[in-house]
Amino acid sequence: MPGLPRLRHITLSLIFIACAAIFSLPALAQSGQWEQQIGDVVYSTALSADGSVQIVGSRNNRAAAYDAQGNLLWEFKPGSTVWGVSTSEDGQWTAVASEDRNVYLLNAQGEQVWAFRSTRIMLDVAVSRDGSRIFASDEGRIVYFLDRETGEPLWQATLSNIADRVTIYGGSTIRAIAGNRDSQVILFGPDGKQLWQKQLSDSVLSVGVNGNGTSVVAGTLDGKVTLINGANSDTVWQIELPNEVVCNTRESSNCVKVAISADASRILVGTINGDVYLLNGTDGSIVQTQTAGAPVTSVSISRDGQTLMFATREGIVNSTNTAVAAAEFAAAQERQRNLTIGIPVALLLVLAVFTGWVRGTETGRNFWTVQIREPREFLVRVWRSRTSYILIAPTIILLLIFNYYPAASGLYHSFTEWDGVKTEWAGLSQFQALLNSQYFWIGVQNALILAIAAFVKLCVPLFVAELIFHIRSTSLQYAIRTMFIIPLVVPGVVGILLWVNIYDPNIGLLNQTLTLLGLDDLTRSWLGDKTTALPAIIAIGLPWVGPFALLIFYGGLISIPQELFDAAKVDGATWWTRFWRIDLPLLMSQVKLLVILAFIGSVQEFQSIFLTTGGGPGSSTYTPALELYYQATRFNNYGLASAMGTVLFIVILGGTIINLRYVRSQTEYEA
Repeated sequence: MPGLPRLRHITLSLIFIACAAIFSLPALAQSGQWEQQIGDVVYSTALSADGSVQIVGSRNNRAAAYDAQGNLLWEFKPGSTVWGVSTSEDGQWTAVASEDRNVYLLNAQGEQVWAFRSTRIMLDVAVSRDGSRIFASDEGRIVYFLDRETGEPLWQATLSNIADRVTIYGGSTIRAIAGNRDSQVILFGPDGKQLWQKQLSDSVLSVGVNGNGTSVVAGTLDGKVTLINGANSDTVWQIELPNEVVCNTRESSNCVKVAISADASRILVGTINGDVYLLNGTDGSIVQTQTAGAPVTSVSISRDGQTLMFATREGIVNSTNTAVAAAEFAAAQERQRNLTIGIPVALLLVLAVFTGWVRGTETGRNFWTVQIREPREFLVRVWRSRTSYILIAPTIILLLIFNYYPAASGLYHSFTEWDGVKTEWAGLSQFQALLNSQYFWIGVQNALILAIAAFVKLCVPLFVAELIFHIRSTSLQYAIRTMFIIPLVVPGVVGILLWVNIYDPNIGLLNQTLTLLGLDDLTRSWLGDKTTALPAIIAIGLPWVGPFALLIFYGGLISIPQELFDAAKVDGATWWTRFWRIDLPLLMSQVKLLVILAFIGSVQEFQSIFLTTGGGPGSSTYTPALELYYQATRFNNYGLASAMGTVLFIVILGGTIINLRYVRSQTEYEA
């Protein structure tokens, strides 16, 4: 076919043109006035009236203020995660709600004025326009209306369920609004009297109110956005967003976030899908939209409606204005149109060129023949042994599904941005995020401490096994061994919860015993104090006679030939000499096994930390496995969780290889 080379050249040219058209599409406008990577999940943002002061609160124990160009004005670091931030209209007063159970009031320089402490974690906070009142909620279902001057509650109220988000409005008369997990939006008067209560369709995750309280917007767990008449609590409108939002309770921190301008003309919405919508306040229609690239955890809009701010689970904060957002919206639509046309055309051209090359050239035909030869021969061999393959297929399928697929999926997804639904290739970015994760590295330090403690604890069952082994009475030996083994049937969770009660600061056995002994100065909240939390967790199970380790050591001792003990006795060896020269060398196989298991258990430590402290207080007891769990369950960041799992796998594999290589028993050398 003499015309084929020319056809191929023409087709390749068309492919090049199509690809150039796709990849030279107009880029999205720069994301507004500034964009920064804060370094951790951002849970809350706030803006002054004109957007000149922009507040960010994040998981890495940090609240910070930026100007309109993204320059840092000040930063404040409480004792734990910042769940909520709010600022006054002029940006002179900022309130911070922290996991350390405090609400902090800061001045214009970010200096602490006072701290109000609750008995439970503080979840959110709101500051009135003039900064004279602060409204806050805690995990104990209580909301507080605080005075700026004294920091004391003017009133407080107990709700039917936890209020995850609160807001406040008014000038001379200040009113407060709370949205709780019982699907209620509640309006309080300045004296704490409940003025109205609106029942919505699902848990209220976010609330906003305009300047005079005539419009209240709420985002709920079922993905709906509702505008409420502030005067009588009637529903003005309710919409479902075009990109369906599907959330469960553990995704409440980044499901649907809302904010409203002072004149209620604009409503800003961010979703777990990474979409940011600017809605018309009149009917809820979409004015603009853009993609944040990750689940949106907070949105804010300035009083004049000109400055928009949103933050993501990846720690990226974006501050923009409505004009830039409009340009982004138009560019995104143009890009989508071009991609819709260009990609199918390019794929069809590639397929046409490949088909023409294979069918019209000798080289193409040879290529096709060579490439399909081995697969064809393999299929012939399989067909000849089809009965054997059919019989073994169920086992292979089950192994692939339940053993190998999860491992391969975890390895693959560690190189992606994966939220459980959408997967995008991210290269090494997840591992880079892992290197910058302070929680993971704090967990690594704690895991190292736990590993050393686990190795030391192995001495106790070894010592007890030696004592039992040297008891002369067979029946007594059996009885004592059985008593030590019986606790093995008790679930580990029960034992951990028992120790949680022992450490209880009010009714716990440990503090009660110290009080009875006159040592009141030593009593403390053992699991709530940064200095004692990790040692208290290590002490769980005292005196650490693990039944499994005891059985392994005891089994190793009874397998040692009696002739060796008799020869040592004839030679006049003491019990200490016999232990070091006979028992321990011949128990190295058991030591190797238990050291490997202790190392793996320490690296993967999760259960005891999760049931006792949850990683707190602050981040003092975090472990890598706990951070992996939180990234997967709290933040739906399965890509980063997979990267953490991959790193833990490499660490465990390396530690196991080193143990197998250098811990050798005497019997192994003789073999």
